[in-house]
Amino acid sequence: MNTDFALLLSGMRDDFVEELPERCDFIEEGVLALECNATNALDELYRRVHSLKGSGGTFGLPLVTSICHQFESFISIARGHFDPLAKSNALAYVDLLRRVAVVSDSAAATAIEQDLEHLRVSSMPGCASVLLLEPSSATRKFCQGVLKPLSVRLVSQDRGLSALELLLHQPFDLLIAARELPDLNALALVAALRESGSRNKDIPVILISSSSVPVPAYLNINATIKRDADFVATLGRWTGDVLAACSN
Repeated sequence: MNTDFALLLSGMRDDFVEELPERCDFIEEGVLALECNATNALDELYRRVHSLKGSGGTFGLPLVTSICHQFESFISIARGHFDPLAKSNALAYVDLLRRVAVVSDSAAATAIEQDLEHLRVSSMPGCASVLLLEPSSATRKFCQGVLKPLSVRLVSQDRGLSALELLLHQPFDLLIAARELPDLNALALVAALRESGSRNKDIPVILISSSSVPVPAYLNINATIKRDADFVATLGRWTGDVLAACSN
């Protein structure tokens, strides 16, 4: 039964890759619709990219997921000032997605990852990238509101394993993580990250926890903040301080 399921999933994955160019055409149409000032065109473009990201995750294509994550952040930042340069950058994201359909080896995949990082720098200059790891949807929205004034590229996750996958494949400037998670807790995640060869190996970490159990020093946690009456001010202050230190 497991073998049959694996074969079915593999076949669906192959179908998805085969259909990827057509789905890229669909997203490109969404980009071009912005030129016509179509009503809700930016929201529709975001939905199309988000849908593709979900499919990429389902079929085990982290490149698609990484590109779409960054594309979503770019769309959010571009709201209100989608000019010709923004259009060019949006089409560059579509081109990266098209290249995934013809990836033949690890070297080609690495080249796409490198181009994605270059595109992040050029399309979102001066925008720090923050990964927020929090299992509660209400708390995630609350934290997003706190961090919004800092104008960061914010990616949210609710599980440790999915966050670790992102950290191993996508560059971030800061990790903000709740200590207790449904699967891999934050301390285990950071320990795995510190031992990895990832570009995020030494990423700053802000831990959200009210636990009295000490954090091992070798994890190099920058700050531990409590969910108390001062949570909003503390989170905003520490995030701003850590990002400022990263930019110096």
